[in-house]
Amino acid sequence: MPSSPFPLSVCPENVNDLIRSLNMFAPVLQVLPSTVFFVKNMRAEYVYANDTLLHRLQLSDMAALIGKTSEDLFQSEWGQRYTQQDREVLNDGKIINNKLELHTYASGELGWCITHKMPVRNPLGEIIAMLGVSVDVETNDSNRPELNKKVALIEKYIAGHFDQNIKMKDLEAVSRLSTAQIERYFKKIFHITPSQYIQKVRIEAAMAMLETGLSVTEISARCGYSDHSAFTRQFKALVGLAPSEFKKSR
Repeated sequence: MPSSPFPLSVCPENVNDLIRSLNMFAPVLQVLPSTVFFVKNMRAEYVYANDTLLHRLQLSDMAALIGKTSEDLFQSEWGQRYTQQDREVLNDGKIINNKLELHTYASGELGWCITHKMPVRNPLGEIIAMLGVSVDVETNDSNRPELNKKVALIEKYIAGHFDQNIKMKDLEAVSRLSTAQIERYFKKIFHITPSQYIQKVRIEAAMAMLETGLSVTEISARCGYSDHSAFTRQFKALVGLAPSEFKKSR
């Protein structure tokens, strides 16, 4: 996906102007089953979204979404985290680009995605809204092109060594590809970087281990982290919850 998935030339007077300008793209936005698109106002309330988000939130139509924040729609811990992130964009002008995150929806389904968020400014440079896009990370063989054999070797290596400090030279050795080639293949097949893929594998393993009686310290060691504080920070950055909070939410 491009570094910025948004039309940066858009400079509407207000939120209504923004929505009117987006309506011409509505037929395209509505046929993206693996992509969530939305707009929020300065109160971090939804004012527009595509059908993919409505479906995942189990809402019948847009009217059920308009005027609600993430805290109104998602499980409390996740909703608070999403709204906090929104306010950083709306209040501080922060741009969130290519962020790997774990999302949860009304059905309880969990899924990895790459999130992009950016503020929308009027001609005076004032922030009036936020655009957001979350693209699913497809890792199911049936949903992606035929996997390159050398990338399959890397996948297998990471799956068997995620408890270790994996370096790019290790991936180069097992695949006989250069760093640039590995980066290119991972972006093409998984839509994420090798580093993000390793993080994803580790956190998925950690989530499974949290269902057992293992302590956070034991889990962090088994997932390749040097100390449990580093593990907790990484887990919360990707999942939105601390490991103990995640365990309680399931």
